[in-house]
Amino acid sequence: MRLLLIGLLMLLIPSLATADELSIFAASSLTEALKLTVQAYQSIHPEDKILLHFAGSQTLATQIEQGAPADLFISANTAVMSRLNRAQLLENPQTLLRNSLIIALCSDLQPRPMAINDLARPGLLLAVGNPRVPVGRYTQNLFNALANDPQYGTRLVRRIKQNIVSQENRDKAIIAKLLLGEIDAGIVYRTDLTAPGARKLRAVELPAAHNPQAEYPLAKVRGAQAATDIFINFLFSAQAREIFIRQGFQCAERG
Repeated sequence: MRLLLIGLLMLLIPSLATADELSIFAASSLTEALKLTVQAYQSIHPEDKILLHFAGSQTLATQIEQGAPADLFISANTAVMSRLNRAQLLENPQTLLRNSLIIALCSDLQPRPMAINDLARPGLLLAVGNPRVPVGRYTQNLFNALANDPQYGTRLVRRIKQNIVSQENRDKAIIAKLLLGEIDAGIVYRTDLTAPGARKLRAVELPAAHNPQAEYPLAKVRGAQAATDIFINFLFSAQAREIFIRQGFQCAERG
């Protein structure tokens, strides 16, 4: 019996040795898509444990700078990714996904806005991202581009900004306020409207020529486990790309 137990333990040791626990730091706008992707990955690698940590890109970058244990960083902010790379805290940054902005509306809002110009309507309650976070910075880029286009101009942008009643640190906070009926409209990521709860909201397209493309770069954190490469390979696989596209993202070609 003793020899049998020893034999069983010897059989278990190799399988335990191959198990990995990866810590992934990712922008909060990736929550739904990345959870689905991890589920698909673990169906192939059931022995691995993936720990997902979602927050604003700036917050996650600061945590990595302070020594938080992370294997992979996926950011919605190219500037903080560049900062960590210059500090030699990352390996091989590359773009994984792209996103864009859209106007989200309460489903019962009447009359229904049909274009960006309608956000200047008196009395409309608008929420946008805080300029210190990626969705807010991209929104500010949108406003700057509109102001410089004679078709729209500074007067329109000024009237739209007069309707802003809140600047949120997370795009999901804008969605929550829309669902609660606290605001009439919000400028969010296109992918925010793919979440189950948000599908009841209406959407209005922004002028394509002025809609900034949000990039999501990823990079291994210096000292990451070797299994991180396997997970990165999966993120660029056809199976993962299908999930990301269903969630409204555009997939970048691997560099």
